[in-house]
Amino acid sequence: MRSRVVLLGIDGCPLQLISPSVTPCLWGFRPTGALTLEGRAPLPSSTYPCFGALLTGCAPDRHTVRTTASHPGAVPGWAGGATVAVPTLLDACRAGGLGAAAVLGDHLLLAVLRAETAYRHWPPGGRVPSGTPRDAHDYPTNEAVRPHLLEAAVDLRCALLFGQLNEGDTLGHDLGPDDPATRACYARADAIVGEVLEVLRPRWTDTVVIAVSDHGMEARTERPPIDLLSMPKISALVVDAVGDGGAAVVRLRDGVTPQDAGRALLEVPGIAGWSGGGDGTIVAEAHGGWIFCAPRLPARGYHGGPATARTFAAVTGGHPAVAAIARAVAGRSPHLVDWAPTIARVLGVDLSAVDGRSLLDA
Repeated sequence: MRSRVVLLGIDGCPLQLISPSVTPCLWGFRPTGALTLEGRAPLPSSTYPCFGALLTGCAPDRHTVRTTASHPGAVPGWAGGATVAVPTLLDACRAGGLGAAAVLGDHLLLAVLRAETAYRHWPPGGRVPSGTPRDAHDYPTNEAVRPHLLEAAVDLRCALLFGQLNEGDTLGHDLGPDDPATRACYARADAIVGEVLEVLRPRWTDTVVIAVSDHGMEARTERPPIDLLSMPKISALVVDAVGDGGAAVVRLRDGVTPQDAGRALLEVPGIAGWSGGGDGTIVAEAHGGWIFCAPRLPARGYHGGPATARTFAAVTGGHPAVAAIARAVAGRSPHLVDWAPTIARVLGVDLSAVDGRSLLDA
């Protein structure tokens, strides 16, 4: 029988909620597979750069979607692209003659990942059907996504199913990562994962199930946002900055080196470090509890910086690759870019020129 991979993204899941009490299904992956809370995400640790890394195996500098500061098309061109610029796992399946499906709670993510290349995708064309229940940020609720996810899971034409549950991220932003409603939402997401596992049982020996978070979530503090452009010493070196929670993509003035800008940034209260610099931009990174200035700031919770760049990863299934992946995860912290080449190996499709390293090579 043909191998199948089900890749489930639980958006924004705070690591402290991965527990026997809140997420018993994911916790139960451990005996026959793996569960780690030491996964790693790129910076900014936000939805679009992170899911881009997960689906392409490339870091944001290469897949080009470098921030989730606003909806696609609203980010200045210098700060990155609105869609991934390299092939995804969905593209690789299509090129290899395999069926793939994408069911996404963040309907805008469909365009970001070019997921319409999957023969089966929801919402159709990235447009949420009329009457679909939506959360406070206008994304489909997890319950609205659930039937489409289960339908795709039983579709044997799908060698790869990528599903994303988004509602917990909305509640984390609005209420905070530890609010009871946020906890309850992630508990329900865990239950949906359990339902997916049950419908996969008939093909269990051919199946690998991977569940990951794209980033974490930290609570807002009373600290004022870091406004880089209001600081004369910084604005002398920087043309523009796009805040993305605890990170900011920063455009340097002509002739300014990343090292010079980085040294100046490290003198700003709240800034922990910086990275990048190959194309006239760098990423400024905040300490936990600090957030960069942006047109819209979340009320109670946010992500983007190093404090939310740890992720969970859980693996189960009856496929022989599960044991090998579990051994690799036990030996090293998987980065989001490692999952695409791993899945490509399981499915036997070509996804060349990636930044990640297959966990089957460990």
